[in-house]
Amino acid sequence: MSSPDAAAAAAADATATTTSETAKDDTKDKPKLSSYDPEMKVTHVRTERTFKGGIQGRGLVEYNLVYHRMPTGTDAGKADAPVMNSMCTYNGVMYFKGTIDSLSTTEGELIFTITGTWGKDGNMAAVGEWEMIKGTQTGGFKGIDVKLLNGGYDSKGKKDTPCWMVIE
Repeated sequence: MSSPDAAAAAAADATATTTSETAKDDTKDKPKLSSYDPEMKVTHVRTERTFKGGIQGRGLVEYNLVYHRMPTGTDAGKADAPVMNSMCTYNGVMYFKGTIDSLSTTEGELIFTITGTWGKDGNMAAVGEWEMIKGTQTGGFKGIDVKLLNGGYDSKGKKDTPCWMVIE
């Protein structure tokens, strides 16, 4: 899954359902864990999110982030590139409690893994992908048999981040 267009294409398949929503970070805790040089650091972020739209509920996300220079092969990857030409690669886990219209109208819980980037190719946007960890469904999601439940987001600098989810 890499974009809302891909989600829309998957939704056209009779076995897939796409749900769109927005997410807003309600809190953010971002301690600096270590610094190797001015352009590279490792850190951790914890955010709480409110989801509205096809997905209703709250999420708690724990991210591990590495800020680094752009990969070589781009102008931004040169050794003398300024700090603003860096990017961030991250992964994490999101705990979600709420409802998903096309899956269950009864509140339940799910856990997703998250991977993503910020600043890739000079774009000032967080772009991430989610994938449900099978066996983490509780409440209204317990017993629901889905082959795949994934999605993602593309912040493009917005406070209410457009998100999508594909259910197969």
